[in-house]
Amino acid sequence: MKEVDKKYRYYKELNFVKSLIQKAYKKCIYNKKRDVSIKVDKTVVTNLDINTEKFLIQNLKNKFKNDNFLTEETNNKTKLGNRTWIIDPIDGTSLFIRNSAFYDMQIAFYDKNETQFSIIFLPMLNEIYVAIKGHGAYLNGQKIHRMCNTPMKKCNVNFNNIPYNWPLEIKEKYEKLYNDAKEDFFAPKFLTIDCSGVQYALLAKGVTDFLVEPANTKWDYMPGDLLAKEVGANYYNFDNEEFTRYYSFSKELDDYLGLTNENNKK
Repeated sequence: MKEVDKKYRYYKELNFVKSLIQKAYKKCIYNKKRDVSIKVDKTVVTNLDINTEKFLIQNLKNKFKNDNFLTEETNNKTKLGNRTWIIDPIDGTSLFIRNSAFYDMQIAFYDKNETQFSIIFLPMLNEIYVAIKGHGAYLNGQKIHRMCNTPMKKCNVNFNNIPYNWPLEIKEKYEKLYNDAKEDFFAPKFLTIDCSGVQYALLAKGVTDFLVEPANTKWDYMPGDLLAKEVGANYYNFDNEEFTRYYSFSKELDDYLGLTNENNKK
């Protein structure tokens, strides 16, 4: 099933990169030897991250000669502007090197001051998520959408790390919820996966219901940010928490945490 028809402004770009990201996995990652090293920021990187990123950039340059690139490994200082590709060749490298299924490849396309579409590909799960600004979200070609009506006590809450930088009033309520969950089987449950794209994918397909994303690197959050919004999540941010984003499918939990339209930056 096609996500959009040929009348879509970026039809050529979307269909090309959707195929390209799967080719990159087969050519650059599948059954390839992994050499691991440590970057300046103390995170891990492999030769496959770098080779995959180069493959994606070269193929996109060949097709769209004047486009720009903001990428994790080789173009991480590029400023966002018209026709910019945001690429994370292997998101969740620390999990990837341990042979986990919970890593992904992700790309967003930015133009006209907005993310126009994004792709998150989970090779080990054979799942490809596509989000298109104003046209919805898709999993393996089938449109997906969620309602924000999950009861608070049935929520699965996902966060990338301990929420040390949450606003104090939210943190206090979170701690109460966390303590309740230890005592009450029907209280919200908490999990964490150190991979932004996988977190957004789990939220989109209904495995989780509330996501806290503290990432401040655009290649980490931009593809999933559009996916969550196009699936229908309530989205919140705080003026004093520039890089902490909240996505929810539980209006009841939002109300409990005091999330309001004043925090909604959609």
